[in-house]
Amino acid sequence: MTQQPDKRKTFDTWEEAFRGLSPAQRQHSVRVASYTQAVFAQACEDGFGKDLPGGADRMQSTYSELAYKCGLYHQLGKALVPEEYQTLDPSFSEEEQALYRRYPAAGRRLVAELQEKTSGKPRKKGEGELPTENVPWLMIRESCGQHMERFDGTGFPEGRAEAAISPIAQIVAIAKLFDRLSAEVKSENPFSEAYDAVLQESGKAFSPELCAVFKAARPRIQAIFNRYIHYTMKLPRTIPLVKKTKDRPMGLRYRTMVGGTPSRVTAYEAVPYFAVHDGVVEDMAAVAPRLARTELTEDVTFYLLYEACDLLLRMQNCQLQPYYVVVPMFAEFYSKTNHLARLEELFKHQPVDRSRLLLTIPEEVLLNANKGESDVIARYLKNGVSLLLDGYHPEAISPAKLKEWGFSFVRLSPETSVQPLYASDVRALQDRHITVFASCTDHQHLQWLAQSGVTAVSSPLNGEPVEEDTLIRDALLKEREGGV
Repeated sequence: MTQQPDKRKTFDTWEEAFRGLSPAQRQHSVRVASYTQAVFAQACEDGFGKDLPGGADRMQSTYSELAYKCGLYHQLGKALVPEEYQTLDPSFSEEEQALYRRYPAAGRRLVAELQEKTSGKPRKKGEGELPTENVPWLMIRESCGQHMERFDGTGFPEGRAEAAISPIAQIVAIAKLFDRLSAEVKSENPFSEAYDAVLQESGKAFSPELCAVFKAARPRIQAIFNRYIHYTMKLPRTIPLVKKTKDRPMGLRYRTMVGGTPSRVTAYEAVPYFAVHDGVVEDMAAVAPRLARTELTEDVTFYLLYEACDLLLRMQNCQLQPYYVVVPMFAEFYSKTNHLARLEELFKHQPVDRSRLLLTIPEEVLLNANKGESDVIARYLKNGVSLLLDGYHPEAISPAKLKEWGFSFVRLSPETSVQPLYASDVRALQDRHITVFASCTDHQHLQWLAQSGVTAVSSPLNGEPVEEDTLIRDALLKEREGGV
């Protein structure tokens, strides 16, 4: 990166300096100001900070409006750097991170200049910050210069710790973190998740005493959050079509599927479970004969499909990248009975991208299908139902024949997945624009599958199946990495 000069060395007015921030940073500052004022009021009631150096003079309820200004102007130093460096980006080089980290110290200098200008006693050129005993002036300067410091001493720009951090700067810091987590990070429960995350920083970013104040201020914080909810990046909570109670007789858990180099999550494989009796849980193979005998295969299958669609819609609402969800199907589902109307009803109720819901169909079911069953399968494919041909053997069905039938997804048989000699067959499928999935149980095979361009690999090596809530939480946390 070429060293960037300050955008502008001086500003004549507070308003002019504030307008030097990007629109997103101005909005953030306004919210932080409100949260700061609320926490400050609670802190004064609880006696927080009065035993800290200078705290008795600063922590007075008469400074409520001043606390708001401390939050409003806390990141004014960002106005002195180009807009593209006003928000920390995980991709920043070390030099760019250093440029970003200049803003607290630059902010203190800037507000000192503005204070001196408004007093009619501006500093001389080249003269440093003029000392002052004016408590309101000091509080704003401290808010700018110290709000990125941490209780444990790992913050910046000076690495201050504990009592060396001004109480007002500590309050601005906790308000700033809460707003970032609640307003600028994807979450379905932004308020509660942000609040819990802030309190987990007790003894690290913040003192236990400040966290106690923040906890007590929850009703005040909630009211401010509700006021700004329409101006921040909130995610709608998905209304599920399947009620996922703990004691329900069946349901889905999900295992990640990975692909690409470097490896990343590209799909999720649903793992059905069936609670039979006395805590005994069985898999699909065990319950399939009983469901067929009692003619419950269709109803149970759609129960599971609705649950998988709940997950897909939730992922869409959380603005997560599009993943595939692979749902294993009972062979009986592909009998001569046509379920197309019910599938269309499913997609009507849950408006998801149907191409992302992959219904498995075992290769032997396709090869052994009679005329009526083949017609049903063909109709599904023709009407946009995404079927994943499972257990595919290249020698059994050619890519050309697959495409003729309308298949766009296959999963290689386990024995095919572990044979590098099948790499040319994988390429032949890809040449026909057929997305290839695979499965394996050995780390050594993952590499060649990734190098062959397999989209997603299912494997016990990817971890144990998890509940839907855990899946969503982990996916959101991964996107949260890097911060704002």
